Amino acid sequence: MCARYGHVARLRGGFFGLQKDALYITDPLALHSILVRDQRVFEESTEFRGLFGIIHHGEHTATAYGAAHKRLRRVLNPIFTAAFVSKLSPIFYKIGFQLRDRLAGMLQNGPAEATNIDMLDLLTRTALELISQGGLGHSFNSFEEDSKEFDTFHEALTTVLPMGGRLFLVFPFLNGWRKMKPAWLRGFLSATVRYIPWPSARRFKWAVDTMHPVCKRLFMDKKRLIAQGSISELEKTVSGGKDLSSLLIARNFEIDDADRMDDEMVIATMSSIVLGGQETTAGALSRLLCLMAERPDLQRRLREELNTAQSGKEDDEELDYYELDKLPLLDGICREALRVFAPVTFVWRETYEDSVVPLQFPIRDPATGAETRELLITKGTPVYIGMGAANRSTTIWGADAAELKPERWMEKSIDESTPNGVKMPGIYSNIMTFLGGGRACPGMKFAILEIKLVLSILIPAFEFISCPEEIDWRLGITVGPYVKGKEEAGPSVPLMVKKIGGQ
Repeated sequence: MCARYGHVARLRGGFFGLQKDALYITDPLALHSILVRDQRVFEESTEFRGLFGIIHHGEHTATAYGAAHKRLRRVLNPIFTAAFVSKLSPIFYKIGFQLRDRLAGMLQNGPAEATNIDMLDLLTRTALELISQGGLGHSFNSFEEDSKEFDTFHEALTTVLPMGGRLFLVFPFLNGWRKMKPAWLRGFLSATVRYIPWPSARRFKWAVDTMHPVCKRLFMDKKRLIAQGSISELEKTVSGGKDLSSLLIARNFEIDDADRMDDEMVIATMSSIVLGGQETTAGALSRLLCLMAERPDLQRRLREELNTAQSGKEDDEELDYYELDKLPLLDGICREALRVFAPVTFVWRETYEDSVVPLQFPIRDPATGAETRELLITKGTPVYIGMGAANRSTTIWGADAAELKPERWMEKSIDESTPNGVKMPGIYSNIMTFLGGGRACPGMKFAILEIKLVLSILIPAFEFISCPEEIDWRLGITVGPYVKGKEEAGPSVPLMVKKIGGQ
């Protein structure tokens, strides 16, 4: 994208004039202005807030703005620190061992032979348990053979965004719809959706109506526990009160009334944690295992590093959050994979005031050669932030930008990761995968722990080998894997897997 169109590209509108012309931006200085310096000017669009406000039944980190967004982040930010997230390691290890045992049980031929396994299914179940137990303090029994609770909730999770994406004709009206008064009229009109001849709208409503009651019930159960005794009652949940929603509710209970979130906002935030973390984590882990299968030598080196680190521990003692974080090759692989293959490749903003942003890479007029070093973005212009394209720009990362090179991060400072010292505004490793500024992904540390911990369990126990089938990673709101020629079967990541001797 950057090599062909530069770091600022104009996207022509369409659909009979209903879609405006937009800008697709990957320029580092422009991104810093949009995400950090002038973030109040470049907020989520009305269409975005409407869609995700309906999905989660209220305001949350992605839809709240102004004072409401600042209040929400003041409550959330302390919960997503390393100090709190590190306490989730025992929960995550328990889930990781369930994955390991389930996979081992599928390998009936012993360590000498490999078996074709759809790893996406297993990693999807793992990701849902990680985010549900670590985020909600609840288990969907994802590893049980016939878990109706898992099947129903997961189907809703994987349905809501694809069906929502097909409702673009009504996007401009969704924000007004969700704020319609009186509420009973909105509820009545919403109920009529199931009768209209628009399958995508009916499936979207089913998914939303399936997800929301679960999050609401879990919130009410936690609130009831507190009413029966004290905040310590939350320790009775499956996570022992260490999950993010329990910490959120406890913190919200303790802070001043002026900063306190209402029940609707807490429930919407719980819902957004699950939707935002499940599919992206499953996709990132699937891609990492594919990379390990394609790079046997890299897989072997990572296995050696993990085994060496574990050799200094007692038999029943696992690597904790900080020990995993200090493993240089594991860290480099995660950073590099999340750079080259961002699970979400773009987000969009709307320009609420005219704004002039500087450009690190000037735009050159092909006719006159004149350079433009700043850009006027007028009010109302949609702006697409190309996270995936910025992460792979050869101008920023060098000629080998598309290559997976963990050494790019090893024994170097973050600023040294780019050959010419370009600084990106991303909150993670100078890359844009988790965005930057006040609207950066709050769950970054949570996601990194999930990925590193699962790899630390799988790589020492199993060898992953590429299958003959070619996987096509398709771009949607997230990136989904499909086997070429078998797309109708749905997303899938087949890999040959065999046990490591002695496991």
